[in-house]
Amino acid sequence: MTSIETATNAKAHLEKMLSLLEIEATVIEEHFDESTVCYRIECSEDDAKFLIGRKGQTLESLQFLVRQMCKGAMGEEEHFIVDVLDYRQRRKDSIIDRAKRAAVAVLNGEVEDYALNPMNAFERRLVHNYLQENFPELSSQSNGLGPDRHIVISYSGEPDSGSEEKSPADSGSEESDS
Repeated sequence: MTSIETATNAKAHLEKMLSLLEIEATVIEEHFDESTVCYRIECSEDDAKFLIGRKGQTLESLQFLVRQMCKGAMGEEEHFIVDVLDYRQRRKDSIIDRAKRAAVAVLNGEVEDYALNPMNAFERRLVHNYLQENFPELSSQSNGLGPDRHIVISYSGEPDSGSEEKSPADSGSEESDS
């Protein structure tokens, strides 16, 4: 299945699902980046609350269902995301803001380790990348299992300038998200 066929199918599946749910909405296809398409659903605020659900769980489920419906015979997947009224961008901004406040608390010595609330893998990856780019003196590590998996931020010292060696215990502490 080509990416054009997948895009057509994904949009058609979303439109059909919205119709079955009796939700008046428009599905807009936008390019998120070079390899990812975003299907943005424009609808009323009440319908958006229904489609997003508690902490975005309904939206994640909707995206999962559409991905399953669009999988090719060989199991290949095209990369796309489903969004409702820019929820994902607002959520990303909120997560980055919390990570920034946690990083500042660790740097100011208010706390030694700062545990963020549980997040899904995509959200944890956002935080790991944000901290790595903006706070290289901090380390972030994913702890916990399943729905309780969260990030712990701690001070790791000044960024390596090549003169110091990292101890084996330090290796893999950043972005360990398995």
